Amino acid sequence: MRKWMQYMEVHQLKQKGFSVKKIAEKLGTSRNTVYRNLEKTPEEFNEWLLSCGTKGKKLDSYQDLILNWLKEHSDLSGAQVYDWLKEHYYQIMVG
Repeated sequence: MRKWMQYMEVHQLKQKGFSVKKIAEKLGTSRNTVYRNLEKTPEEFNEWLLSCGTKGKKLDSYQDLILNWLKEHSDLSGAQVYDWLKEHYYQIMVG
């Protein structure tokens, strides 16, 4: 939501006559970000936002396994989970 608000602010400030440099300073962002926001239509920006949220994580497929370990061993630390994953599923740590 924050990125969408920034996108709207960039366009509003540009319509008010602010330069790219001033917009970047005012919003605390880079000029490259301002240029990228100005180049995109609202539809293109929305598609880009949606594509950002769909990237999977390396351990997503192991979520159920990890949750079961944590249910069985409530005092299990993150380091121990990592060690168990390395021992039994080494390919995820190097891939």
